[in-house]
Amino acid sequence: MSKNVNRNAWRALAAGLALAFSGRGTLAQDPVKVAPNNYKVALENDSVRVCNVQVKPGEKIATHSHPDHLVYTINGGKVKFTFPDGKTKDVELKAGDATWIKAETHAGENVGTTELKLVVFELKKQVIIASKPKALPVDDQAKVAPESTKVLLDNDRVRLFETKIKGGGKLAKHSHPAYVVYAVTDAKIKVTNADGKTEEKSLAAGQAMWNEPTTHTVEFLGTAEVRSVVLELKE
Repeated sequence: MSKNVNRNAWRALAAGLALAFSGRGTLAQDPVKVAPNNYKVALENDSVRVCNVQVKPGEKIATHSHPDHLVYTINGGKVKFTFPDGKTKDVELKAGDATWIKAETHAGENVGTTELKLVVFELKKQVIIASKPKALPVDDQAKVAPESTKVLLDNDRVRLFETKIKGGGKLAKHSHPAYVVYAVTDAKIKVTNADGKTEEKSLAAGQAMWNEPTTHTVEFLGTAEVRSVVLELKE
């Protein structure tokens, strides 16, 4: 057998393996394409994709794949996952739960009696084995405002916390690495940056906003209680 034939065979094998293990290859379907009525993209960039997911009782979602991802539950229920090897797993999700899931392929079915409402945060960057996660800022929000901040999940790649604060409340000066803020309720805030500049921002429930690393204070405008979740990236 010639060297050229061997070389071509290796190239074909490599291409096949890359496709099989790709997060978005033909053998690993994108849930947004598989179930466009259930998965709605709230935010997408080079680092993360955030999807609002709604699944009615009895509804099924065909086989699809996710990279490493985090699921935050807004409205809980029971879901049955079926994996490529035929094995199944029943999971009960409760409102306020945060679950970290490594990359996987599965089909899903709402086997409960309530409509599932979830937020799925997919990480788009590959893990570099030798790299160490970035340390969180000393003046991070959980330390500066513990009465308004509840850490839901913290691992080597991300930290997710919930912010719950009454209208008119403030978060003292604190810092974030690159992060996503997701509005569980409507929110209008006034942000004062480290340089003293201020700006007002509004998010409707279900919207997500990407932010680069920053230091700021935050004032919550209006009278209603505001709830949001913040995903900080340690990469």
